[in-house]
Amino acid sequence: MSSVNTKEKNVAALKVKIPEILLVLMSFAFARVGFYECFYTVGIAYIGSLYEKQEIRKWTVPFAIVGIFSLMQFNVGTLKYVLMIVLISLGRKWLEFNGKECTLKNQLISTTVSILAVDLLSAFIQGINPYTFAICIVEALVGGALMYIFACGTDVVLQYRQTPLTGKESISIILMFALAVAGTVDFYMTVPLCKEIYFRDILTYIVLIGVTYLGGINIGVTMGIVISSLLVVIGYVSPNFVGIYALSGLVGGIFLPTGRWGVILGGLIGQLVGFSMFNGGNMEWSLIGAYVISGLISFIIPKSYFGISGWFLEKSKEYDEQLHLQRIQRIMTNRLKHIIRGFEQLGNSFQKIHTKKMEFAPKDIKNIIEDTGEKLCIDCSMKHFCWVQDLKTTYMHAYEMIDAFKEKGFITEASIPPLFKEHCPNAANFAYVMSFKMDMLRQNMMWQNKFIENRALLAEQLKAVSTTLDGLVQEIEKEIYFNKEEESLLKEALLAKGIQLRDVMVLENKGKIHSIEIYTSEQDIQYADVMAEIIDELLGYKVSLESMVSGKETYEYKWKIKNTYRVTAGYAICAKEEISGDVYTFMEVGDDQYLLALADGMGSGRVAYDESAATIEMLEDFMESGFRRDLAVRMINSALILNDDDEVFSTIDITLVDRKTGVAEFLKAGAATSFILHNGEVVPIRMNSLPIGIVKEVDLEVKQVQLHEGDMIIMISDGMLEASGDIVGNEKTFKHFILECKGQAPQYMADYLMSKSKSLLGVKSGDDMTIVVARVWKEH
Repeated sequence: MSSVNTKEKNVAALKVKIPEILLVLMSFAFARVGFYECFYTVGIAYIGSLYEKQEIRKWTVPFAIVGIFSLMQFNVGTLKYVLMIVLISLGRKWLEFNGKECTLKNQLISTTVSILAVDLLSAFIQGINPYTFAICIVEALVGGALMYIFACGTDVVLQYRQTPLTGKESISIILMFALAVAGTVDFYMTVPLCKEIYFRDILTYIVLIGVTYLGGINIGVTMGIVISSLLVVIGYVSPNFVGIYALSGLVGGIFLPTGRWGVILGGLIGQLVGFSMFNGGNMEWSLIGAYVISGLISFIIPKSYFGISGWFLEKSKEYDEQLHLQRIQRIMTNRLKHIIRGFEQLGNSFQKIHTKKMEFAPKDIKNIIEDTGEKLCIDCSMKHFCWVQDLKTTYMHAYEMIDAFKEKGFITEASIPPLFKEHCPNAANFAYVMSFKMDMLRQNMMWQNKFIENRALLAEQLKAVSTTLDGLVQEIEKEIYFNKEEESLLKEALLAKGIQLRDVMVLENKGKIHSIEIYTSEQDIQYADVMAEIIDELLGYKVSLESMVSGKETYEYKWKIKNTYRVTAGYAICAKEEISGDVYTFMEVGDDQYLLALADGMGSGRVAYDESAATIEMLEDFMESGFRRDLAVRMINSALILNDDDEVFSTIDITLVDRKTGVAEFLKAGAATSFILHNGEVVPIRMNSLPIGIVKEVDLEVKQVQLHEGDMIIMISDGMLEASGDIVGNEKTFKHFILECKGQAPQYMADYLMSKSKSLLGVKSGDDMTIVVARVWKEH
């Protein structure tokens, strides 16, 4: 068992060392790259970029010096670059001696200053003039810029990254590949037909084929242009080869969907076409032979290219567009569920109504008989006899006429009982009026039943709407805006930190960032702190981790934008009967708002509770789905009117707190006064409006109040202030109780106010009583 562990450790150690060895070997190649055979700034900049690990710093210096000497040019022009390397090395020794670390900033300064100092010294020795002075400045600036670019690439290699590169990292890696090829020690082998095939050409094509296969057409063309341009600058090929190499990368990228063989074949076709277009039709058989050999070698290389395949976006499955669209679909489906539930709630509420039977209620018949007698018999001399002495007989005769109406649909003179006609001097008019009233009652019942049928139809329509919405989820996906610019910035920053990133989504709604979702291939709680820091520094959003969910090979970090304010709430209830007719809610809703709502159904007990609960449930669904608060109340009002078989209505009291601005919106429909406690002062919020469910066009009034940290909102049902009949006095007393309460917690204040109200206001159980208290805090 120990031997197995030892073997695994050795493999891991070798895996870590390989990138470092490659970086050291590349310092030899970089030092050999000279522009116009006099500027070897590339090697100096590369030495400057390898500052992170002491072991690498120790080996790159001798390798770079050997690289310069391998050029076999022992003159002032090349020896000065050795001096630059020595100066950079001495600067690092000084930092180590003083216990300081090498950082990008101090090494950038050290590299630039070393180049400038040696160049100026050389210029003074050889005779300085404005032109040579300007050259010294330019070379120092170019060296510093190259050093910064190389640092991005060397970080990627040292981290043994397997995730897609950012934009600047891609530039750095491409440039480093090209320069490594340009600085290679070249040799050739003789092959029939092709004559001399050079190692540098083979290496060039291996790099070009690999980058095109991994990165796609854009990266392939870019690599072709960069690597050929460098070969032109060092005098290896003529300028017309820039077009040939670029065309090879272009055609190879076009054939990418067919696989690696397609890329190799496409690159060869591009090479042949390039010779005919840019080389006067002359085929360079040496290059063609080198390409064939590089193609064979490329096919042998593992498709992962020793772990660097993850650097390139084109081949990265993590950025599959279909996966991105599937996540968009999931988000939209969740948002539409609340809307669908709202319509289903409306439909269900209508379907609960049962059609009335065409029967006359005893109460209604009795009211018609009494009302007819009061109007026709008020001045009759027989009134006392009929309605006092012989009341039972009078009612019996009236019910006989009612039975005749039920049978024939009207009351004729023949239907009047003989005894009633004999005793009543106004019998015919009595029968006529009672027949008219019965007919009006029958017509009213017919209209009521017709209205109920219409409600059933409306319920079916609402069900159809919810079904239609459910089927249109896919088509409404575009209504959510994904901030691609911020997604791109965030991707680059997260990848630069070495996070195994799969996808990033920045969801924006109504001009505000709604949420940020980050998908990785590894789950690590340490990522959370890094992600939050990057989001804050890069995008300027304070975020909190809402959830971290493990999926199939994917880990989802869902971030929620922190608000300036937060709200906590509590409540207290005193029911008149077994169950209270008051229903409350407090919850977070979309658009960074906090909802407080209190509904008071007419009456008390189960009937009032059902109406209040339906009102609050619909309000919650509509608010969560993004409906405007006034539109939500109007829809609920319509629902209560359509359900109005027993003239049931409900008051509703709504408070919406914007957790970003601290502005509270108060909306009341027949609700009692609310209160705000601010700096020891109680501010009442009153509005004159009817409860919902009474009139078709509900008159809504909205008041806005700016809240501050520590402010408290107190919402109450009308049972709190109207129980003793002294509304003004109760309100003043209630304000005094609010000021008297010393507790800061909403639940404590709600319990305190209920206790004081029950014990000191003389409140009896004449109505349900409810208190909802909320406190506003500032996020820190």
